[in-house]
Amino acid sequence: MPLLRSIYKTAIVGAGTTGLALAGFLKADGHAVELFERFETPRPLGAGLLLQPSGLAVLARLGLDDKLITLSAPVHHLYGETQRGTVIFDLDYRSLAPHLFGLGTHRASLFQVLYDHVVSLGVPIHTGCDAVETHTQADGQMSLRLAGGRDAGPFDLIIDASGRHSKLALRHGAIAHDTPCPYAALWGVVHDLEGFSKDHLLQRYDAARVMIGTLPLGQTPTDPRPHMAFFWSLPARDRTKVHAAGLATWQEGVTRYWPQMAPFVAQFADFDQLTFAEYGHRVMKRWHDGRLVFTGDAAHPISPQLGQGANLGLCDALILSEALSRSATPEDAIADYSRARKAHLTFYQIASRWMTPFFQSDQTLAPWVRDRTFGLMCRMPWMKQEMLRTLSGIKTGLFSHLDPGDWHAPYRLRPGASPSGSIIDRT
Repeated sequence: MPLLRSIYKTAIVGAGTTGLALAGFLKADGHAVELFERFETPRPLGAGLLLQPSGLAVLARLGLDDKLITLSAPVHHLYGETQRGTVIFDLDYRSLAPHLFGLGTHRASLFQVLYDHVVSLGVPIHTGCDAVETHTQADGQMSLRLAGGRDAGPFDLIIDASGRHSKLALRHGAIAHDTPCPYAALWGVVHDLEGFSKDHLLQRYDAARVMIGTLPLGQTPTDPRPHMAFFWSLPARDRTKVHAAGLATWQEGVTRYWPQMAPFVAQFADFDQLTFAEYGHRVMKRWHDGRLVFTGDAAHPISPQLGQGANLGLCDALILSEALSRSATPEDAIADYSRARKAHLTFYQIASRWMTPFFQSDQTLAPWVRDRTFGLMCRMPWMKQEMLRTLSGIKTGLFSHLDPGDWHAPYRLRPGASPSGSIIDRT
């Protein structure tokens, strides 16, 4: 006689990428899900992102990949060079597998696709609910304390997907270290007037103090014209100084490093059109506190150097949902999830932290080494493969990676996938 699958009453905190994906998976599996969002109206934060093949595979499991692809821009090529023309990156996903690509997408597009899906499933979304702490009851269930003293629950499980500034993670998380990155970025979205980006992510560097980039995004939820994301790296401490110098001075500085950017930065009329994004690295001793589970940027925020933040959160959502579907108790599911995520998350936490000084820092040695080695590594077959695996989101160690199965088939994350198995199903 088959075992009855456990159904859990679950609270998800945060209606961002990870939280919405979790809600979609858990509701489809029959769990009783409630979503708690601190904003009165759920909305995305930020401008654009590059969704890697690993993240796209998770969306495919939700049946949402085609919807997002129609709104976004496939990215095949990643190219970066110094101001003096030294090539740092020259990589094409198709060198790893002919059908692979990244997806440049506006955060609003990704949010809308996930949000509409969750609403269509009938998941209750409680807005204006700022979660500040949890309480464990005598029977093991948990309640969620909201700002203002209100309680919600009880729940069998609470999943924190509320981002890097999560109050729950800061209060209940076993944080080993939490270090802000000294460098930040200004992000903005402009109309792609000339088809400048095409299917390329482009970057230009001057040592590690200056990094400029463009990423094609496709359309936005409110504008069908092609767009691209523009980003400018700067020390977080210089934000006030840049604003005080004025927009025109900043625009002149950008075009001095990259003259072709002039018609794009001219589209900004005010600094309010740019998002100031700060980053940090957090390592937790464990990704749970009892039946409270930390996911996405609440658990493992990293710098943007490898473009993995949203992708890791999406993988968290899938693998946690699968652990819950096959475990007899929440505790068993949490242990299963923690084992399955360890190698994958640890690799990207270490790799992202290691890469940051080469691209966003005041150092001189790191960019000097970068300029003389990275372009060469892109031309070495084995190193090129490993760099592409890293960007694709499938690495689990220096010499290990998730088995992609048949890359020539439309990719889907395999049910029950873990770092010891295949990430892609043959469909």
